[in-house]
Amino acid sequence: GEECLEAQGLWRQVFSEDTATFTDYYFSCKAGKNRGLVLEGQEGIRAMLYLTPERVCAAGRLVDSAYIVGVATRPDCRRKGYMSALLKEALALLYRENVPFVFLMPASPAIYAPFDFVWIYDRPVWDAAAFDPHGLRRMKEADAGRMAQFASRILEREKQVYVLRDSAYYREKLQEAAAQEGGIFGYERQVSPGAKKLEGLFYYTREEGEADLPEVLAEAEIERCFVGKRLGEKPAIMARVVKAEALLSLLSGDLPVEFGLQIKDPLICQNSGRYLCRADRQGCVAKRMSEKGSTPGQTAELCLSAGELTEFVFGRRKEAGLGGGNLRFLSRVWINEIV
Repeated sequence: GEECLEAQGLWRQVFSEDTATFTDYYFSCKAGKNRGLVLEGQEGIRAMLYLTPERVCAAGRLVDSAYIVGVATRPDCRRKGYMSALLKEALALLYRENVPFVFLMPASPAIYAPFDFVWIYDRPVWDAAAFDPHGLRRMKEADAGRMAQFASRILEREKQVYVLRDSAYYREKLQEAAAQEGGIFGYERQVSPGAKKLEGLFYYTREEGEADLPEVLAEAEIERCFVGKRLGEKPAIMARVVKAEALLSLLSGDLPVEFGLQIKDPLICQNSGRYLCRADRQGCVAKRMSEKGSTPGQTAELCLSAGELTEFVFGRRKEAGLGGGNLRFLSRVWINEIV
């Protein structure tokens, strides 16, 4: 809550590349909704980590997750294991709350790879310089409900994992875009003399004069009209399993599938062990088994690290023959959050 505001000084010191306008927005509108972990000395905060609570739509279900942001250590306190201590404590907290996974946007993937964070999402890259807002309408707070309905409809159809879009989400996004000298622009098609239908959303920023399109939601032909073609993709979001049974429950199978897993997780030792998993169209149930003996009836038994388990569930690690191709993974991800 409001205690998170106490770390503002360290945030401004470490994240000096952020504009003052954006940092002011973050601490006036966003930081107070977070949970924070800090490591303090007599002189004040030495290191910090924020957990932004997120409701995530995953495989047609709403689950609690957290977006790790603001991971920072005071320059004179680095290389003492402070970040490691905060990450371990954050994961332990979320494990007790049955959170399936946590995610972040890394400044450097090498920082988080030793903690079994792995890539789960490659963000499309649009040519922001080619963005032409003519023919679009700048969306306002009164449009938040319409934006949420449009975004939810298209994401439910095309994606398996995304942050819940509601009116509050878009009211916050409008403030966020304004803090980055941009806005959200909508494409509307006239469907009757007195009615227009929203058919596209373009999130555009121009922070310090540098144009960016963090997200475009529209059919391909509408997207091309205002942006041109996509330039490719770039790795954007890393994630990590928090509670193994909860993450595995998000799998499903076109036909009933049974398989065994052995998980090794030195950071969250409660995840380590052997599991018998049964998946069908309703989801997946993972039951712990004894360390000795066989797993009856399984089609395969895999031995996975925490990072490999996350890759497996998110469809980034294919296991030949497992489930006969019937398993459904969380492979279509859409997470374009900034903070």
